[in-house]
Amino acid sequence: MKELTGSRTTAVQTKGFTLIELVIVIVLIGILAATALPKFANLTIQARDASNQGLAGAFSGVLSIAHAAWVSNGASTATGGSFVTLESQSFHVNTIGWLDNSKEVSPGASDCAVIWNTALTNPPIAGCSGCAQNCTATSTNGCYIVSASGSVCTYTLATNSPITITYDMSDGLVGFTSQ
Repeated sequence: MKELTGSRTTAVQTKGFTLIELVIVIVLIGILAATALPKFANLTIQARDASNQGLAGAFSGVLSIAHAAWVSNGASTATGGSFVTLESQSFHVNTIGWLDNSKEVSPGASDCAVIWNTALTNPPIAGCSGCAQNCTATSTNGCYIVSASGSVCTYTLATNSPITITYDMSDGLVGFTSQ
């Protein structure tokens, strides 16, 4: 057996990724990100719709509770408009028991804003031209532009959004239109 004298040299092999392997991984991650991004963008739209639909549901619930309080207090269409009290808050209802801000026939936009702001606790801003608060199409998210036509109040989410919540005080129906 031969004995080596002096320094012993050993070849050290380094382990790692080659440049081509790294480029392939980066390209694959890019492809996955490109396919996943539209799904996340769609989730943002769905989340906004769900949030506003929940707000419409809360608004509808308050209106129904006020109507039920009006009925349980013995009011009827023969007694005309009156007030109902819920949690120390007084609400005016029309001759058929729906919130109307003392406008038996046709509310204005400012009346619709008052109905919104009194019915909901800490609601998003509902404003109009001539209202206590004003909203425009360029207002921040969470601001509703209020309009009225006949017995229908329309609350349109600002920021040029097609999301609307409607309230018809002739029958208490609340509608929701999403993107």
